[in-house]
Amino acid sequence: MNPAEAALLARSVLSCPEAITLWVGQAREAIADEVYDVTCDMHGAPVFSAGDDSALLAAAHGGAVGMVEIASGLGDPTSAHRDLSLVLQGTLTQRDTGCRCCGDPRSLVALELTSVDLLSDDATVTVDVSRFRDHRHVLNPGYLQRTVEHANTAHEPELRSAMASTFGIPLQSMLAASLMGVDPCGVDVAWLDAEGAHPHRLDFVRPVSSPQELGAALRSHLHAGMC
Repeated sequence: MNPAEAALLARSVLSCPEAITLWVGQAREAIADEVYDVTCDMHGAPVFSAGDDSALLAAAHGGAVGMVEIASGLGDPTSAHRDLSLVLQGTLTQRDTGCRCCGDPRSLVALELTSVDLLSDDATVTVDVSRFRDHRHVLNPGYLQRTVEHANTAHEPELRSAMASTFGIPLQSMLAASLMGVDPCGVDVAWLDAEGAHPHRLDFVRPVSSPQELGAALRSHLHAGMC
């Protein structure tokens, strides 16, 4: 595996985690006094949403070091990529403050990376941080996989409605609809009716290069209410 391939694979694991563990401080203590939310792969770094009185935010204010261990959710359950894990180390830093109008204001805490290691059963590959954070990896396979999974899990009714409209099919005859895959050039969809499954490819007007462009292209081709 060359350095560019390792960086892309590591970034894909960050974008598509099965489990995440955060350790803080030189003693590597787990943050146990709160439930924090994780925003995976925000500009090539894991970002956590934490309450204003949280130990995590206090650690960031103190410039504590952190380590994040990520178990891969990349690929199907039988994929060899599921055996991968990612270890990220760096300094915890507050990035932003949540909305003060809400009853539970939260702050964003990022891990500013100093090292990235990709682990498999038989090897550990150290990945160059600048390669790992390369903006060209933003639409990595892990991100695209999670885009498909989110659409199928959270937006199946919208997908059925959109495909019925796009392909001129009576909505009442459509039993199910899903995304089969997405890439920078288009999306593969399928729907199920009484006659069986029907796969179809929808090509974007032009290749997309960012999550924002991907979201706009999917909404344009499928449904304006999808996120």
